[in-house]
Amino acid sequence: MALVVILTLILLIALLGLYIIVERNREKAREAQRRAFNNRVKAIQQRFSAVISDYASARILRPKNTTTINAICSNFFVVQNKTPEKLEYLEYITDRVINTLQSEFTKADARQDIEGLTQRMQRFVQDIPHRGIEFNQTFYQEILPSLLTSLTTPELSIEEKALAQKTEQDAQTSDATEQKEPAEFA
Repeated sequence: MALVVILTLILLIALLGLYIIVERNREKAREAQRRAFNNRVKAIQQRFSAVISDYASARILRPKNTTTINAICSNFFVVQNKTPEKLEYLEYITDRVINTLQSEFTKADARQDIEGLTQRMQRFVQDIPHRGIEFNQTFYQEILPSLLTSLTTPELSIEEKALAQKTEQDAQTSDATEQKEPAEFA
């Protein structure tokens, strides 16, 4: 009888040890997943912030509007769960914002309509929430896509595209000429 009790205790201790090891490994795996998730969120936010900062430094966006636009990305998980599906949607919506802004800046430059773009951007920035709690699923799924649609203008016509390409080529040619001139006078 004593032998059975001792063997049972040894078996229970071994099972407890095995359980503790398995739980530690699971916790390490969960922590690694959390770190990978957070690193991906951080990378998306840094890329978005860098693009917006580039637009601000190029004087395409007003510096006071950069924090409001950056809030689109940085406040995504304020009231939403952190799930892989939501992370994919964050990536999608930030890419859509960046692509829309880039497209509109290009079209405004080709059409010489910077003033119209400035007015649309002001309306866009005014409609972005100012409190973190307002950045909820409804904002990202319904309001932000409609804001991006209202910011969008019709695509460039063939003539406007040709003019934009010619203007870009002329600018590159003048830059190359300016770079060569100082070397000739040296």
